[in-house]
Amino acid sequence: VEDRIVVNHLSSVNHEGVKVLDDVSFTAKSGEILGIAGIAGSGQKELLEAIAGLQKLNDGEIFYFDPSKNNEKVDLRSKTPVQIRELGVRLSFVPEDRLGMGLVGNMDIIDNMMLRSYQKGKSFFLNRTEPSTLADEIIKSLKVVTPGATTPVRRLSGGNVQKVLVGREIASSPTVLMAAYPVRGLDINSSYMIYNLLNAQKENGAAVIFVGEDLDVLLELCDRIMVINAGRITGILDGRTAKKEEVGVLMTKSEVSAQ
Repeated sequence: VEDRIVVNHLSSVNHEGVKVLDDVSFTAKSGEILGIAGIAGSGQKELLEAIAGLQKLNDGEIFYFDPSKNNEKVDLRSKTPVQIRELGVRLSFVPEDRLGMGLVGNMDIIDNMMLRSYQKGKSFFLNRTEPSTLADEIIKSLKVVTPGATTPVRRLSGGNVQKVLVGREIASSPTVLMAAYPVRGLDINSSYMIYNLLNAQKENGAAVIFVGEDLDVLLELCDRIMVINAGRITGILDGRTAKKEEVGVLMTKSEVSAQ
C-alpha cells in the first residue's frame, strides 16, 4: 500500500472570510477507500476541490505520488485542474444540479464521454469508437435506462444521468478517484452497483476518497474514515473497528483530538 496523495496543513478561507478548511492533513493510500464523514457543509466539497485544483488555498501542501513514474512526488498546487486530471486524479462530484456540472444535456451519452477527451486537443475529427464502447460499457454495467447511447442525456432520469456522471470518471481508470455523494437519490440496486465499482477501483490499486451521507455505508465500505467538522479533521478511525457512535461524536466535536 503506497501513499498516493499526501495533504499537509491545508487552509482555505471563503469570500466571506470564513475558514472552510482549517489546517487539514491526511494521506490517501493506493488500494484503499478513505471515507469522509461529516455534517453537510463541513468542508468536504472544498477539500476534494482543493485536491482537484479547483479551490483557492491560503496555505498548505498537496503532493501526489505518480505510480507511472516510480512514485515520483508531484506538487499538485503547481498544476492546473486539467494537468491534475491528466495525472489520473479524478473528481466525480454529484451536484444537486446533475446536468449543470460535467454533462451537457443536449449531447448524447457518447458525446458526453468524449467531453473528457476534447481538452487534450486531439485532431478535430474525433474518434467516436472509443467513447461509444465506453458509453455502451457504462450503460451495461450500471444498467442505465436509455433507448441507446445516442439518446440526449437530458432525456434520461436524474438517477440515470448520475450513473453516466459517475461511470465516466470510473471508466477513465483513475489512480485517485474522489467520489462525493455518488449514490445521492439512487435506488438501492443502483447504489450497490456504484459501491461495487468503487470497490473494484480499490482492487485495481486506486486510492478512493469517498464522501457519503450514510454512516452505515461508510462503515461497511471504507478502510479508514476521516471525520471533518467545520473544516477541521476531528479524527481518523479504522473502518473495520469504528462504531457509528464514535463517528457521530467526532462529527459534532469542535476540538481536534491528537491523532
